[in-house]
Amino acid sequence: MTPLGPPLRTLTLGLVLAVAGGCVAIPHGDLQDTEALRAHIQTLEARVRAVESRREEVPAVVARARAAVAFVWGTYTFVDTAGRPLRHVLNEVGEPVADPRGVPLVDLTGTGPIAVTNYTGTAFLVGQQGELLTNRHVAQPWREDEASAPLLAAGLRPVFLRLRAFFQEQVEAVPIEVLRVDAEQDIALIRTVGWVPSAEPLSIHPQADQIPEGRPVILIGYPTGLDAVLAKLDTPELNALEAATGADGYAMTERLVETHRLRPTITGGFLWEALPHILVYDAQTTGGGSGGPLLDLQGRVIGVNTAYLPEFRGGNFGVPIRFGQGLLEGGGIEAGAPTHETPGLMAQETSAAKSSVERSRQRNGR
Repeated sequence: MTPLGPPLRTLTLGLVLAVAGGCVAIPHGDLQDTEALRAHIQTLEARVRAVESRREEVPAVVARARAAVAFVWGTYTFVDTAGRPLRHVLNEVGEPVADPRGVPLVDLTGTGPIAVTNYTGTAFLVGQQGELLTNRHVAQPWREDEASAPLLAAGLRPVFLRLRAFFQEQVEAVPIEVLRVDAEQDIALIRTVGWVPSAEPLSIHPQADQIPEGRPVILIGYPTGLDAVLAKLDTPELNALEAATGADGYAMTERLVETHRLRPTITGGFLWEALPHILVYDAQTTGGGSGGPLLDLQGRVIGVNTAYLPEFRGGNFGVPIRFGQGLLEGGGIEAGAPTHETPGLMAQETSAAKSSVERSRQRNGR
């Protein structure tokens, strides 16, 4: 991120020197005007020191915030009233069947692996008991998925096979649960299960609804999911990772955490509009960065990253943090099922996947 401090400091100092060097005429002997000019110069110098101080604080702010930001991995499917999950339809030789458009066919009576949707997002610590804020569409992804609408209309219900978070300080994934969501805003409160991070929660700006427009901001998250993380690896590292994990996304995530190479992306920009229900800024982001914290230069959360316009990268959007504060104080609504993962389904999916691999090996004579 290009520091914002030096150019501003240079321009301001130039103004100070110009004033002090005689560019403004001072009536000789007018002590009142002289004192006013001296006070003005002192004010400008104080602003310069404040900007320089904030610029120097940014690395420390980023380091603290990075530890509090989590990579969220979710895997879900749909089940009927009897709890039967959707499965891939297989042909007579045990291969998945697809429609003319190449879309895999799924059915409650299918004999293949469970038909799942994997997705990623971002969340960040805000409480001492493992509470995190994220987007509602990260906590309840089927709400934003057009393909889920006919399944929900048919009476099927979503269930999580995995709902986990990865932290910098922990080499294993941590289960999470959904606590509360905002009924109108794209924000949700979640919490770790069975483990509490030791990282310091991010502080919420005490007057986030009064942030002046035009101020610099920092955005942290996992845009593009694993793609941006993998792009930071050199070719030998990437090849070794794919070989060791079979290029399975979740397995690669686990290996990256174990080797301390799962790190969020950090971008900077300016807050251009602060409206009652939305923030608009130009800090870069894309899919996967949903749920990341938008910070001021002191590391205080002013918003939760929620959306971007693919055709216009200069306008990204966040939910003002006051809505997150409301959830922390007991506002919003209860999330409703599902709120956590179902280990039994994950075991079924893993078993079916292994059986599919074994059938493939037998067909290929391996």
